[in-house]
Amino acid sequence: MTNDEIIKKKDELMSERWTEDLHLSLQDFHPNVARRIVDSMDHHDIYMKVNLRTHQQDYIADYLEYLWDISEDAYWRHISISLDTEEGLLWSDNMAHLKRLCTTRIPEDILMAVVLFLIDDERGIYQDTEAIGCILKGQVEKFDRLEEIISYIKCLKLKDENDIIHQVEELIKKEVNYIFL
Repeated sequence: MTNDEIIKKKDELMSERWTEDLHLSLQDFHPNVARRIVDSMDHHDIYMKVNLRTHQQDYIADYLEYLWDISEDAYWRHISISLDTEEGLLWSDNMAHLKRLCTTRIPEDILMAVVLFLIDDERGIYQDTEAIGCILKGQVEKFDRLEEIISYIKCLKLKDENDIIHQVEELIKKEVNYIFL
């Protein structure tokens, strides 16, 4: 397929408001074509597919799981954009995306996005905070990233930096209630 054909197919897929069958539509293409389509998605395209969540959470999670198999780069871009404090974390029947954040050494920019989600989340939804704690716990216990997390918080030069570091340390110590780890 030419680049113009890829863009045309992507535009057709993006014209659908919902994410409902996106991964199924992508599966109709050869994996290389599907990869080129998702790799060509811009921030707006991704935002629309992962953050318009009304009755779409399960479909979005299935789509994210499919992305892992065809393009890790696209997968991480989608995860980063899904970490939206206004929308909260993506909760669904399929929580493979949160499990992956806990059990895979995530890219540095994703780790920083997780930390920023914790800092910027003003909604204070306990479930989201616990899940972020689970992610941080996984990154620290499995990949020894505590110093990296603390260093990043310090480079932000926030007036409540010590409180944030303390919150992170407490979340990491806490027994998790989820099976993401």
